[in-house]
Amino acid sequence: MKNSILFILLFNSLSSLGQNHPSKSKLLNSGEIKIDSIQVQISYYEDRIVTESYFEKSKSKLSAVYIKTGKSFTKITTRENSSMPEDLWRTIEFDLENGKALNGKERLNFSGRMHGVSGILDSQKNFNKTLNLEFVGKYMAELFEKIKNYR
Repeated sequence: MKNSILFILLFNSLSSLGQNHPSKSKLLNSGEIKIDSIQVQISYYEDRIVTESYFEKSKSKLSAVYIKTGKSFTKITTRENSSMPEDLWRTIEFDLENGKALNGKERLNFSGRMHGVSGILDSQKNFNKTLNLEFVGKYMAELFEKIKNYR
């Protein structure tokens, strides 16, 4: 029994070495802006900009991370949580080139706690339909133009 516990602890610590842990970069500045009826929280870090947009009319939240590679921003990752079930969310990833969000890829994600497949099959009805790939791409590019020099 004792050997089993030691083996599990050793395996767990070794397996965590291969995981990517985001670097804890320094928070440089934070603030809030309003675009029409969208309230946006902004946090500026050395290597990324993190935003959370709250759409007042639809009561939806969209989180985004603008990732900096070298001296320029190259990637955008967004996240929208599902209304039901709670452990399901949608991400959309873009390449950021010349102020445009390109090559959008949408994915559905869920935590290991989710039970059954029915939540995934009907999942699209649990997300805001207006926050689709096309709209999010345009909105992320427009938001980036407004916040990139905000610091």
